[in-house]
Amino acid sequence: MPSIKEVAQLANVSPATVSLVLNGKGNISPETRQRVMDVVHKLGYTRNVRARNLRDQQSRVIGYARANTRPEYNPILEQFTYYLVREIEKQDRHLLLFTSPDDSDVAPYADMIDGQHVDGFVLSYTVKNDVRFKFLHEANVPFVAFGRSLSPMDELVHWVDVDGRAGMFDATNHLIQKGHERIAIIAWDEESASGQEREEGYLLALQQAGITPRPDFTNRKLNGVENGYLGASQLMSLPNPPTAIVCVSDMIAAGVLRWSVMNHIQLGVVGFDDHPISQFTHPSLSSVRQPVERVAIRIAQLLAKQLDGEDVDGVCELIPPELVVRESSV
Repeated sequence: MPSIKEVAQLANVSPATVSLVLNGKGNISPETRQRVMDVVHKLGYTRNVRARNLRDQQSRVIGYARANTRPEYNPILEQFTYYLVREIEKQDRHLLLFTSPDDSDVAPYADMIDGQHVDGFVLSYTVKNDVRFKFLHEANVPFVAFGRSLSPMDELVHWVDVDGRAGMFDATNHLIQKGHERIAIIAWDEESASGQEREEGYLLALQQAGITPRPDFTNRKLNGVENGYLGASQLMSLPNPPTAIVCVSDMIAAGVLRWSVMNHIQLGVVGFDDHPISQFTHPSLSSVRQPVERVAIRIAQLLAKQLDGEDVDGVCELIPPELVVRESSV
């Protein structure tokens, strides 16, 4: 389907001018209006009616849900929320936080849509085959996700994600380069889309180094310092325990560091997120830095384009992270 940008290019006007002509607004000369409409008919351009209605009758509110069944604190998503609010307010819009029983329940989203409380949504805490992707896509409601569903829906919707697989590959490879062969991972549950990507990066690094992954070296925990401590205790109780542990979050890694210090056993430890506290732990924590501010800005921009009726078909972005090496892994 031709885009508004193509119409503008052939009519030799700006996309904004095309939008004004299509909506019968603006101080546009009759000649320009006719030229634009001629191109519209020639290309067979059809307006996005949903987007037009949203522009005319927007609530200027974006919905963002937090699953109330998740007890763990996630500092990265707290940072993400802060940057997201800041960017959305620059658009003269506001973020509405609401709770959802879990990530597979679309009823709260349906209530928001039916009540016309929001213009669109931002999603996070994405899981494999996330039902929210399909529901919102079929409802033709604008949304952008922080993360993927690792399903065919990822080809149809808009998302921005940090390349967790590459980040964890770099973290694990760094430990291998430091001489570690017995490297364990404290991972999230298998339904976590971002957790799966990070776990696959860990496995890939081992395989490329010729190290056979040990099933008992994968320990799954919810986010939290206490869970990292427990995971380290369980892993170090194994026969022939690991000499290094990679963690899917800094919260978990902080617990591993605590166990190492309390038990006077030196471990190579790398976390994921590069939370600001990482440089102040003892020892300071090596971590994979997520560009959270960049993600939030891009998500706000992509959602604004949808709400303003601009063409954003197939826009998905995978942003590379950066390994920050500190004392815990050297």
